[in-house]
Amino acid sequence: MSNPAPFTICKLKQRDNAYFYVTFRDAATGRRGTKKSIDKLKAKSGLGFAHVTRKEEAVLIANTLLEQKQAMLGKPETTSLRSFLLEFFDWDHSPYYVRRRMLDADSVSPDYVSTRRNLIANHLIPLIDRNMSVQQVTTPYLEQLQQKLADDGKLAHATINLIMGALGQALGYAQKLSLLPADVIIRIENLSAGHKIRGILDQSETQRLIAYLDGLSDRRPYLSCCLSLLTGMRSGELRALRTSQIHDGMIAVDAAYANIAGMKLPKGKKARTVPCPSWLCEQLVSFAKQNPYATGLVFWSRKSGGPVSSHYFSTQLHKALSKADILTAEEIETRNISFHSLRHMANTLLRGSVDEYLLRLTIGHSSEALSDMYTHISDNALASLRTAQEQQIMPFLSVSSTVDGKE
Repeated sequence: MSNPAPFTICKLKQRDNAYFYVTFRDAATGRRGTKKSIDKLKAKSGLGFAHVTRKEEAVLIANTLLEQKQAMLGKPETTSLRSFLLEFFDWDHSPYYVRRRMLDADSVSPDYVSTRRNLIANHLIPLIDRNMSVQQVTTPYLEQLQQKLADDGKLAHATINLIMGALGQALGYAQKLSLLPADVIIRIENLSAGHKIRGILDQSETQRLIAYLDGLSDRRPYLSCCLSLLTGMRSGELRALRTSQIHDGMIAVDAAYANIAGMKLPKGKKARTVPCPSWLCEQLVSFAKQNPYATGLVFWSRKSGGPVSSHYFSTQLHKALSKADILTAEEIETRNISFHSLRHMANTLLRGSVDEYLLRLTIGHSSEALSDMYTHISDNALASLRTAQEQQIMPFLSVSSTVDGKE
């Protein structure tokens, strides 16, 4: 009678992907063990992190494990720190984030998880030894990782703090699973990270910028800058803006667009209504109608008709400031000017001209408690905000209240 195969390979489909699993057989007793993920075994054994898509590769990995006597049957298991981190920040398969979404679907976004996964994969994983396990992590080791990131000099302290915070979150889950002793301090003290104040343009610079943008054939930069200056709308909110949200003199800011999550609620998960001059509302709708894909988006991509890229607005702003000889690239960097600066400018110019609570509600800085206090904005409040826009911001734009017909 022939000896049974030392292992069997099976393929299981999960959502849109298929995964290979191996079941090893004990050579002495002939008993079959539990199915184990080929991807996880591959990572734990230092053979790489790429997803296994061919059965031939799965068989090769299983044979390699047998030859190296690293098959996990009957041995105390350790968990590779590298693979654990990448699996933890896996939006589709991480048990931690699957449960968070089950408890509160809006508590976390795929973009949030993807940002942290990319930072860890690109900057932290290369510093971690392949043989380092979760069980071996100590507080001094975490401090060493932080020091290596700082010594490398490629990342700002604020970014390093973000990476270490994400690492601490993952290791907190490891402690919950009893993979890491509870007495290991996983929250490392943050590096000093002085907040770089967001710069804004002065009146002359703003007027020159708007005049330059108004002369471009592409209306996106002009319309987006005017809209952000007048309403303080964020770039994600502009990417999501559709004609259905625009009414005569009003815009319902009830959506934002993110690269991975797609359409979602605005930051703070609260919709709001902002006054917008009728002439600008008309131009926004008019431009949206030029979209050959008829998606209803105002700021549509010429390639697909979908939302413009996440860096589109800041790229166009920087390009305009340079081409119009308003600021050099060095000045833009030094003064920390970005598209978000226009939102700060709107907040700065309107402050003191309208009620502070109304300003926060309109700009979108209100807390949940404050939002609960204001279930609607009165006509008088809207009128005061429109007046503040006309007096404090419109002089910077130097535009009339009529549609100029430019396409």
